[in-house]
Amino acid sequence: MSGYFWRIWAVLLVLSIVWLGACIKTSPPAEAQNGFAEVVKAKAFEVVDASGKTRAALTLAPNGSAGLGLDDASGNQRAMLILNPDGSPMLSLADASGKVRVGLGLKADGSLALVLADASGKVRAGLGLSTDGSPGLDLLDASGEFLFSAP
Repeated sequence: MSGYFWRIWAVLLVLSIVWLGACIKTSPPAEAQNGFAEVVKAKAFEVVDASGKTRAALTLAPNGSAGLGLDDASGNQRAMLILNPDGSPMLSLADASGKVRVGLGLKADGSLALVLADASGKVRAGLGLSTDGSPGLDLLDASGEFLFSAP
């Protein structure tokens, strides 16, 4: 897989995660509809801790993406599971400062990628499989220059 593929894929992954995270954080509270309780049928579902802070949110974005966000006790989103409108799933893990450090995605075409970022959020490694099963590995330095790429 080419380095260009990794950069584009990583940028799209991070942008999708940030966008859906913002949607989850800004979703209005769910209201009961048609006589069903909110915990059974709602447009969004939030789990709060004893102090009322949202620690987990399950919601739909306007584009049809479904997302589950998990926050730490400080309110920082640390994990996000996204199901895009095309059915492709993505998982991201963030550090305590909110920087996405790990991204894992399975695209609708069957290709998949694992992207690892450093503490500043810069992609430093990518591992993937194309639709034909061909593997790819890219390792980058702090400035984004390729240290190693295979095949």
